[in-house]
Amino acid sequence: MKESEKSRSFRRLFYLYLNRYLFNKHFRCLMMKGRVDPQEKLPVLYLANHSSWWDGLMIFLLTERASELDHYMMMEEKQLKQYAFFRKLGAFPVQKESLKSVKQALMLAKESMQAGAAIWLFPQGKIMHQDTRPLELESGASFLVRQFDQVVVKPVTLQYTYNQFQKPTVSVVFGEGEIVSSESFRSKEVTHKLTKLLETQLNTHQAQVITDPDFSTNEEFIQMTRTSRSTSDAFDSFKKWVKTWRSS
Repeated sequence: MKESEKSRSFRRLFYLYLNRYLFNKHFRCLMMKGRVDPQEKLPVLYLANHSSWWDGLMIFLLTERASELDHYMMMEEKQLKQYAFFRKLGAFPVQKESLKSVKQALMLAKESMQAGAAIWLFPQGKIMHQDTRPLELESGASFLVRQFDQVVVKPVTLQYTYNQFQKPTVSVVFGEGEIVSSESFRSKEVTHKLTKLLETQLNTHQAQVITDPDFSTNEEFIQMTRTSRSTSDAFDSFKKWVKTWRSS
């Protein structure tokens, strides 16, 4: 992808930094449900809800660890200028205020999908609270889908929850890839279909987190990072030690 400066060596170094330091500093653990890569050998488009600045880094962490595909993500140009290192991770720019820039970015995404790369979009177009409903998707995703006879669309949902812990737990669900044939659909119909696909999964994901916020009973979720200790964890451990010491 020409507009990306993706670097294998930088990705390796950044993955270590993110996995061993940055993630542990801010989060408790990362839980994942589903398969990252689709089983079908077709162009693949990942659609994810966007509720946090961290979303792209959570996706990077999981794709680096559990995917064999070459992943690229569309990112707003002004954000990419501010955080230029995302280019080396596979981000490419789009200037939303410019129709020409949007078309160029989408055509670049199309060419990359044709070449076998996986493309990621945050189709809401901006960061929205994870509880915002209904979802409102912009038209870029439907444009890409309609460029192909068949596309595998993978809905991906992210949730951040604190519950009883000082640091939040991140959970990511990779939905089953749905083959979308766009021949008989208009752009608005495709957008409606994609919106329903992503929103349905997000609602189910949210319900699972509410029911089991500690992920102690749902065996479908796999812990992908080690559990990071917080100040509260250290204090609890100290209290237990004092209690044991006094009783001995």
